[in-house]
Amino acid sequence: MSDSQKKNPGSTVDNEHWSDIKEVGGSLWHFRFMLWVACHLPLFMVEIITAVVCFFFWIGATPVRARSRIYLDHLSKVSGKRSDFLGTYKHVYSFALSMMEKLLGWKGAISINRFERQDDDMGLFLDQLNRGEGAFVICSHLGNMEMLRSFTEYDGFLTKKRFEVFPVVDLSGTTKFNSLLRELNPDLIDKIIDANSIGVDSAIWMKEKIQEGNLVVIAGDRTSANSRNRNLVTNFLGESASFPEGAFSLAGILNAPVYFIFAVRKKDFNIRSTYEFHVIRSKTSLNCSRKDRPERLKELLREYTEVLERLCVKHPYQWYNFFNFWEG
Repeated sequence: MSDSQKKNPGSTVDNEHWSDIKEVGGSLWHFRFMLWVACHLPLFMVEIITAVVCFFFWIGATPVRARSRIYLDHLSKVSGKRSDFLGTYKHVYSFALSMMEKLLGWKGAISINRFERQDDDMGLFLDQLNRGEGAFVICSHLGNMEMLRSFTEYDGFLTKKRFEVFPVVDLSGTTKFNSLLRELNPDLIDKIIDANSIGVDSAIWMKEKIQEGNLVVIAGDRTSANSRNRNLVTNFLGESASFPEGAFSLAGILNAPVYFIFAVRKKDFNIRSTYEFHVIRSKTSLNCSRKDRPERLKELLREYTEVLERLCVKHPYQWYNFFNFWEG
């Protein structure tokens, strides 16, 4: 949180960009304590401790409550259900549980049998991977996509053929948490592709990885920190919102099958819950002329946002973008 936000918490919430919001949550030892709790205590106790810690954080985190309320108010326009007074607390608590999930996943403490298949394109996706054909995956900050990546490091494959997951991530905003993840599994975090330094060479490298039967994964619901004006705009939760052009353009550059994948806790506030594993194959082809490319990108974005919006309505507290999405 910046000094200006501390003095006037609501002053910048309306027009701040997510990358301008500094990491919160204390020092590295706080995260180490989280890890100890997650790994040594029964999960129901982890939930209780997390709930108590989050409550005191929530009371003093005025800007976080304001950002959460903006999202929940937009969601209520679409769902017709307004969240109660504790809605912003539930949102923060759900996010804290997802952080615990990341720690458990990176440590290999979550079994793959907790994934629940849906009536979607999972079969198509698995068949493709079994043939040694990779794909480009667009995920989001809904639920916890770390699960798919962590499973591959602990032989928890959904397929007969092994594959690797290479995420494109901007790590600049979560340095302390990332330090702990590196300690847990340095090989896993070393496979991350820096979103701020993608060029011709890295694009060629990603294309080769996909051709070898692997996955390249990027989140499609957070605009670039370094290219803030390169956005695609569409209606999302009742109002025009900006999405990163680069994430969707990369799909065309890599010329690979595109899937939207989401892993969401079936029970929002229970880290013992099974996970709904949603896999949707995009119907939009980006194999087109340069002239047709802008409209095709918009079609791809519309496909993506329709799924994202539907899942946000179903699991309102599992979308973790704590900034004014309709301005940032």
